[in-house]
Amino acid sequence: MLRPVAVVTALALGSAIVLTSAYKAAAGWEVWAALALALSAASGAVFAHGVQRWRELAAVCPVRVREVARPLGALVLVALLLVVLALIVSPGTRAGWRGWGLSVIACLGALPVTMTMSGIRRSAGALDGGPGARVAALIAFRRLLRRLLGAVGSLVALATLALGASPAPLSSRGIILIFGGTGSLLVALAYGPARAALREAGHRLCDELVPLRDADDAATVLGRAEERMKLEQVLEVDHNLMTDLQTGLVILGPLLSSAAAAFLPGSAGPG
Repeated sequence: MLRPVAVVTALALGSAIVLTSAYKAAAGWEVWAALALALSAASGAVFAHGVQRWRELAAVCPVRVREVARPLGALVLVALLLVVLALIVSPGTRAGWRGWGLSVIACLGALPVTMTMSGIRRSAGALDGGPGARVAALIAFRRLLRRLLGAVGSLVALATLALGASPAPLSSRGIILIFGGTGSLLVALAYGPARAALREAGHRLCDELVPLRDADDAATVLGRAEERMKLEQVLEVDHNLMTDLQTGLVILGPLLSSAAAAFLPGSAGPG
């Protein structure tokens, strides 16, 4: 029941922003309007998705909202600082209330997702029970975190595309790169600590289940090393953070390429 209510509410807010636009006669307004509505609907869906994933997390390892309030508040503070920095870097940028409104809708949609990511970070270090239960919990957390990254990554992509299609004049096309980069950075700041906590918990569990330090002969070392490698693959402790972000944040690869083309024009090689 939560998903349709959240989607309809967000879509209604997005429709109000789109229908009151002063650029209806401008070229490309239809494209921007479609992207703005898609962003609004996706924000509602991601909000419901985040709430459902929070409930799943609480079923595996109970966590309270107040326990994730501090990291969430720190992330909000960083977001505000990045906005101020972006305005300083591009002083000619003037975002109307519609642009800010769409950004607020997207941020509210991502709020339960970031809360759940913070909850995963906290829960990863507080697992109890037998080894089997902890392995199952870490696998569940990893799958949960991957789904959360994909959900919030879609919001960053849609918001960046909507800004790029905006019929309102932009002081510079580099604003799109700054906006997309800021969104990607905020996602990384929410995802990174949770991923690191899972990785650390996985390493501790591997050390406990398949210790290598007390192995004396070569056969034992090789056998345990192979078993440990299999367990690490199951727990995905060997995955790289940047690889995860590039997979979950579909906009990150194009942003990096565009940034290289914009700020490093000679990087393609000698002309």
